[in-house]
Amino acid sequence: MSRRAPLAYTLLLAAAAAATTWCTLLSWRAFLSNTADLTVPLFFFAALIGAIGGTGRWLRLPLAAIMTLQVAVAAMCVLGAVTASPIPTSGTLREFSSAFQDGLTSARSYMSPVPSSVAPITPILLAAGAAALVIVDVLAGALRRIPLAGLALLTVYSVPVTITGNGVSWWTFSAMAAGFLGMLHLVNDEQISRWGRGMSAEDDAHPAALEVRTGGVRGSAIIIGTTATALAVALPVLIPTLELSVFDGNGPGKRQIEVVNPLVDLRRDLVRGADIPLLLVTTPERNPSYFRTTILTSFNGNSWTPGDRDIPEAQVARGEMPSLVGVSASTPRREIPFNVRASDSFETTWLPTTSQVSSIEVLGDWRYDISTMDFMTTADDTTAAGLTYSFTGVSVDPDPTRMDSAVSGASQVRSSYLEVPSQVSSDIRTLTAFVTSGETTRFRKAQALQQWFRKDGGFVYSLEADGAGQGDLDAFLAESGRVGYCEQFAASMAIMARILGIPARVAVGFLESRAVGPTTYEFSSHDLHAWPELFFPGAGWVRFEPTPGARAESVPSYTRVDLGPQVSEPPSPSATPSTEERPSRTPSPSTQTGAEDEGSSLPWASIVLMLLGVLVLTSLVVLPALLRRRRRERRLLGGIEDLWLELRDHTIDLGHGWPRGRSPRATGAWLSARFGSAESNDVGERPRRGPGQDPVAVQALDRLVGQVEHARYARLADPLDSRQAKADVERVEAALDHGVGPRVRRRSRWLPRSLRPAPHTPTREVFTRETEDAVSG
Repeated sequence: MSRRAPLAYTLLLAAAAAATTWCTLLSWRAFLSNTADLTVPLFFFAALIGAIGGTGRWLRLPLAAIMTLQVAVAAMCVLGAVTASPIPTSGTLREFSSAFQDGLTSARSYMSPVPSSVAPITPILLAAGAAALVIVDVLAGALRRIPLAGLALLTVYSVPVTITGNGVSWWTFSAMAAGFLGMLHLVNDEQISRWGRGMSAEDDAHPAALEVRTGGVRGSAIIIGTTATALAVALPVLIPTLELSVFDGNGPGKRQIEVVNPLVDLRRDLVRGADIPLLLVTTPERNPSYFRTTILTSFNGNSWTPGDRDIPEAQVARGEMPSLVGVSASTPRREIPFNVRASDSFETTWLPTTSQVSSIEVLGDWRYDISTMDFMTTADDTTAAGLTYSFTGVSVDPDPTRMDSAVSGASQVRSSYLEVPSQVSSDIRTLTAFVTSGETTRFRKAQALQQWFRKDGGFVYSLEADGAGQGDLDAFLAESGRVGYCEQFAASMAIMARILGIPARVAVGFLESRAVGPTTYEFSSHDLHAWPELFFPGAGWVRFEPTPGARAESVPSYTRVDLGPQVSEPPSPSATPSTEERPSRTPSPSTQTGAEDEGSSLPWASIVLMLLGVLVLTSLVVLPALLRRRRRERRLLGGIEDLWLELRDHTIDLGHGWPRGRSPRATGAWLSARFGSAESNDVGERPRRGPGQDPVAVQALDRLVGQVEHARYARLADPLDSRQAKADVERVEAALDHGVGPRVRRRSRWLPRSLRPAPHTPTREVFTRETEDAVSG
């Protein structure tokens, strides 16, 4: 017979497997805005599944039994986390199914991270995470196949990288690697400790000849594993072209670009005394305007910034560009060539272009962000100063009628375009609702915001206004303020549009050009400007102009159209737009796949069978507690004999047994000796017991005993006060609970002994025997 592994070892190995899997599952935080909804439940799942696996293996339970229990507990945990009840009833299963389907819809409709304003995908992630915990525990703890467990962990780790295309944080990888090495060490250490053979008397004289140097083997394993992990972390940094990395931003072919807020330069240029030429543009287009340099996507409550961009190295600003984001094929457009020369004093890392570009030719290391389609350099010593480049701009003529009837674009862009920081005050939200209260569509509400900033709100354009932070934003929108320059108008309208559920961002660039030749135009430092861009399916990112006419004389023509009678609000963000309305989301050439179509099919038959199996196993686990609770509820509504039977079964469930052949009075004295006090209940597994611990429960028990005696022995029994009797039973049961430890109480609820087919004496026989004892006494 094989030697039983120590409990400490089985629990330690199970804990290592659970902790390693949980750390690896932290990489799934990239899918959610609120990560605590995933990481906290999975932590408790890991603890339970690991404890069951380690204890079961120490008890030498069959692997099938351990896996069955783990699957059942995992299913109950997932059900409880989603529906707040771990018991699989028709209501909770229906609620879980609905939440799971809603999560699938959100996963198909939104980019990662899924915004918190839509149905969460946590039911999907929790179910998959629980399955991963069980699989790794079985592979590592039961089968001792650490390499196979490593493959499972690698699969879990690769999911967010494959779906989002972004790298996972280095510390997540390091934690996974450390846990993997720890499991490898534990398993091999246990195996090595059993090496050797029996020694004969001849061997006793030379014990060193048979000695197994396990310390050297263990040390070599640790050195090899640690070196491999360090190389996996360091090589992508040392070799930039290597298509593997564990760092954020240095994922497959990516480089993270930290950018400086261009609004700092904008503020300085706006107050500059001299008007310095910055761009010279040659184009057949008359009077080009709104040349864009940067897109600001992130509002942190204090300022708008471009954020940190992850730009794949394949997205080089050279040649054909991806198709227009969000613009349907039926939207009118025309292409216009531009040749640009930047002045030697224009030292910027951003490349000015029109808002839509179909192709570009520029020398140097310049990249484009596919979400914003702005252009930037990744080289420290490169700027646009003195640079000459050419591009083909696309002028889009959006249809205001179609924008008025368009569905929400929230599902077609990044969730960050809808984020409104908690620092934005309720006054601004209330003001936004007031300004747009007369409009019923998103496009009309955007028109109302533009009109309010330009005319109806009483705003004044001035370069003397201070830079806008959050407090300045409140002051700027208050009736006593409303004096500012283009940055404040653009920033304010973009935030108010996000409050309305319209994806919005801020663009920074040049407003108007000045002709210096027949086809040549000049942009100078005094032309720097900021404006908001709002997203409408079919039209893409659309420019609005909230800055008053003192700075911007006109607004886009499509925002001046009279749309006629009000129409009803378009479908919610979860609605699916038509194929024509969907944006053309062309990724970089290196990332084009058909994964979206392929990933929509699921093996429903297997899922249904798995869920049915989980339901059966869960039912077997919770059935005893459910039957016991139903019996108790029924008895508490009955007469005194039913209440006495309930008291008996509760005592048996606590492991006390039940005295046979005793009178009610003697049984009551026996019960009171097992009473505990609520004050000393949690001090240990064996609290103090006795009648003096709960005098109120003793009085309740005396009343019950008296009623049982009157019902059995008196000719005319007194009428039973059902409410008082029920309260007395509950008080006595509480005192009995206080007389045992928490572990015994939990066992009594989930594994009630009173349901066992024990040879208990029927009530009628007990009554006859007790009557005979009383008469003979």
